[in-house]
Amino acid sequence: MKIILKKIVQFAHKLARLKHNKKAVLWIMAIDAALAVSSIVVDWPWLIRVTWYLRPFAPICSLYPLLLFIWFTVYYFRKKVPVWYTAFLFMGIVSYGLMAWIYFPGYMGWNGINFHDVGSIAWVTAYAGQAFIIGSELKKMPFYQYVWIFGYFFFKDYADRYLGTFLDVLLDSYPESLKLFFSMTIVTLHVFAASLLLYFSFKPKPMAAEKLAFEPTTE
Repeated sequence: MKIILKKIVQFAHKLARLKHNKKAVLWIMAIDAALAVSSIVVDWPWLIRVTWYLRPFAPICSLYPLLLFIWFTVYYFRKKVPVWYTAFLFMGIVSYGLMAWIYFPGYMGWNGINFHDVGSIAWVTAYAGQAFIIGSELKKMPFYQYVWIFGYFFFKDYADRYLGTFLDVLLDSYPESLKLFFSMTIVTLHVFAASLLLYFSFKPKPMAAEKLAFEPTTE
């Protein structure tokens, strides 16, 4: 177990260093832009059916690639990324990244295996894995910003279950047992992601690689 954890930490550190490589950041931006545009096109027909004041709580795959593209664009031009923005993004991609590996297999167990849902797992993983890159930028924030971020995600959990901001739950044939299981699962994952956010926010930062300036490189 210690060896596995060590490998994970080493892998996380390698990914974290990617943001110091301008060429790598450009590739990440290109990937996120492609994911964002594709997701918005696919999700738009049902997003516009959501009650207008609940729409900020509806998108997932059409939201986080776009937010990641903006994050890396700001970072690329050496502008300081707001800590609250990094924190919100980190909590979202961690929780929904893990949820994809629970939700889609469970959903296909009821609805049947299909290419869309299998592809969705890889799709979400592609942007969720970027939590390893942005996680080192987490810092302590004012208390009200934690409240705002946590409040958004836990209200979204309620809205997805009861207010129609999650498309699959609106299906008449959708089993109540799955609704309950997935609702409990995402709440649990949001608690986990919030705990990680607090841990990394208050954890002392090493005076090493992550403190280096963002220098141009052709590597």
